[in-house]
Amino acid sequence: MTPTSSHKNSPRRGKPVKRAPGRQRPGGGSVLIAAVSGRALARAALNAGLQPLVADFFADADTQEIATACRKLPGDIACGFQWRSLSAALRALAKQAPSPLLGVVYGSGFEDRPQLLTRIEEHWPLLGNDAATVEAINNPETFFGALDRLAIPHPVTVMERPARGAGWLAKRRGGAGGSHVVPSRLQTTAPSVYFQEFVQGRAISVLFLANTRKSRVIGFSEQWTAPAPRRLWRYGGAAQPAALTDAAKVEMAKAVEAATKAFNIQGLASADFVLAENRAYLLEVNPRPGATLDIFGGAAKPLLAFHLAAVIDGKLPRKPPAFEGAAASAILYAPKVVVVPRTMIWPDWAADCPRPGEQIDKHRPICTVLARAGTRGHARPLVETRKASLLAKIQDLSKGDYRERQEHSEHRGTTKRQRAGRPAPPHPHR
Repeated sequence: MTPTSSHKNSPRRGKPVKRAPGRQRPGGGSVLIAAVSGRALARAALNAGLQPLVADFFADADTQEIATACRKLPGDIACGFQWRSLSAALRALAKQAPSPLLGVVYGSGFEDRPQLLTRIEEHWPLLGNDAATVEAINNPETFFGALDRLAIPHPVTVMERPARGAGWLAKRRGGAGGSHVVPSRLQTTAPSVYFQEFVQGRAISVLFLANTRKSRVIGFSEQWTAPAPRRLWRYGGAAQPAALTDAAKVEMAKAVEAATKAFNIQGLASADFVLAENRAYLLEVNPRPGATLDIFGGAAKPLLAFHLAAVIDGKLPRKPPAFEGAAASAILYAPKVVVVPRTMIWPDWAADCPRPGEQIDKHRPICTVLARAGTRGHARPLVETRKASLLAKIQDLSKGDYRERQEHSEHRGTTKRQRAGRPAPPHPHR
């Protein structure tokens, strides 16, 4: 039995798009970007002819190269965004804007704290969905209750732990990236957790644009996991285009359109489905630009330009943008503690690249690996090959760094110098 939502918690309906005071149409300008990792959004902004000003937890080497200015937030992703540090970073970045500031584009990290979006909107135009939409979509009672009313198929979802744990998953409200999903037997009932029946099938993600009334599908991708201990559904990567029947595409597009109207979704967003026996089950909607931005790059009109046109003016493209060939992206995780070699030169197909000397803890992401090819059948194997070769390169260079440190320590011959030659302490966000 799925929960139903009360009138108090029901999604907003039928509100017209309102332009925030002082909001400008894009055509050059600066944008503030707030996300756990802002590199992909910064690249999308640059492609759209904008100057990105980024606040995130990583301040990766390539983010700093892409962005006009970049601020690394204190703390780590386990604690998440805190208004004091986030607002200070955004204010400092806003002062560095080299052109008229359009507003704030946000990525992941606000799913479980939508109230921060309200506070952001008190200071700058919010170029995306407001706090009410984010809160409603991440409230399982509200979200799945709405899907029931709309007759959109979804896995059975309950708030209390099922008596029989087999075949059920526990998920954290506002969780992202798959690492929060565990078998229900490993999770006790808690206010921050809900339970969902496991449906075996293909993981399909729909990237779409919306203007609160209508939606346009940008493309379909297929995702896969990178299991780790107690993180069996950790996000691994995605490839586009996904091989789907026309019937499956139509079914998912209809579900996206219905969700758009029910929750007043605007701008770029994504919807995750499980496709089982030719039926699409909706798992979640992410009302923001998401993890597949990289693989849907390369259209004639940049994706972030579409996003801003939808948010500011309510405009959607008459037809989806065309993409040549296929593309894939995958996360390279550290199989053990890794220190980025000081001589590391990252290939062009690597992104979210940490700085030399940075320590990456076991099972944490090292970087993102990208690949483009003529077909999806070639793109995914290519991205996996690149992952393996890049990890081998990092490990090989690390051995050289270790030998050099040992030689340096022996030459100095003091405990003090030995300590100085050790790798830098781990960054908490890795």
